[in-house]
Amino acid sequence: MAGPKSDEVARRLIVLKSEVFQAVATPPILRMACQKWSESDQKQFRITMQQAAEGLSDSLRKSGAWELMTDEEVKFFSTHPLDLTQQQLVNASWRMESVMTLMWALGIIPELLPFDQQAKPELMKQIPHQDISNSFISAQLLDEKTIEKGRTLAELWHWRSRTRELIEEKRPFPADIPQFKSYDEIVRFSAKAANKKDSLGILEEDFAAMGKAYRDLTDEEWSSVRSIAYERHFALNWLCGYAPGNRWDETPTDT
Repeated sequence: MAGPKSDEVARRLIVLKSEVFQAVATPPILRMACQKWSESDQKQFRITMQQAAEGLSDSLRKSGAWELMTDEEVKFFSTHPLDLTQQQLVNASWRMESVMTLMWALGIIPELLPFDQQAKPELMKQIPHQDISNSFISAQLLDEKTIEKGRTLAELWHWRSRTRELIEEKRPFPADIPQFKSYDEIVRFSAKAANKKDSLGILEEDFAAMGKAYRDLTDEEWSSVRSIAYERHFALNWLCGYAPGNRWDETPTDT
């Protein structure tokens, strides 16, 4: 499977960076606060926000990144920031995990954060600010073996989240896996095997996350770790050529 070239990865990074930036610039507290302003202040604020959004879109068009965007991304950047839904903003903010993943693949940062640590927007300050076109030309990806190793680890963490989901839903254990009697047995076996192979880091025969065994995560902690794994798995599958025609929005995340 032939994955995207380095210049395409660089352009995709610019799109995702812009998406995260827009989400960060439109926090819920600001949207709520402006509703209490006078009508004239609200109108002026909408104009200011619209101008900023148009500047961002113009930058994406000039860089050639706009052409790579999905329909949902075009819709996102074509909508007034104050009219974006809460779900659109939440989805955009979680793309910070993909931003970090592509930054790593392009050698901008030396390593990915652990899978129980969420990437912060401040990390984007490390993205070079020189002429964008030159950045695309000079971009170089890490070797395929290194990226594939990262992808395998992300898939493993995503698998762990889905296995906990099956346990939470009390799904019947498949009868066609005779060597195990429960999902927990598979988790214990897989955690020990992965730790031996990739130094996963385990606690009580489970993935170590937030200083405890994965099975002991609270629902809120699990939600965060699950989203981290999904976003990174998505980005790494795309980098490794799993998406048909390298179309970002068609990237599969099977485990």
